[in-house]
Amino acid sequence: MSSPDTPVYRGPALLLADGLRIPVEVELTGNVPEMGLPGWTGVLESGDTRFSAGTVRSGRLRLPGGWEGGFAVIRRLLGVSTVWVRGNDVEASPADWPAPATPPPSAP
Repeated sequence: MSSPDTPVYRGPALLLADGLRIPVEVELTGNVPEMGLPGWTGVLESGDTRFSAGTVRSGRLRLPGGWEGGFAVIRRLLGVSTVWVRGNDVEASPADWPAPATPPPSAP
């Protein structure tokens, strides 16, 4: 479980970079300090060859509900569909990420 100052988002997102719109699955962890710029790090995955080719170095992520924030790639393995990113944006705080989906109650 995340605390209010450490939001977490796992799920679908849209990567926007250089005119591309690539659907990705993300796992993001945010940092919302009392003072200073909010930021986040995470992992993006996609089977799209435009993503795994290594051409995306920075861009924006759009989450369901409209949250959008800028990022830069901090680690990649060429030919692999996973990249590690870091983001911060004065206008887009991780505190505004969509709430995690609540799992359905267990049947007795």
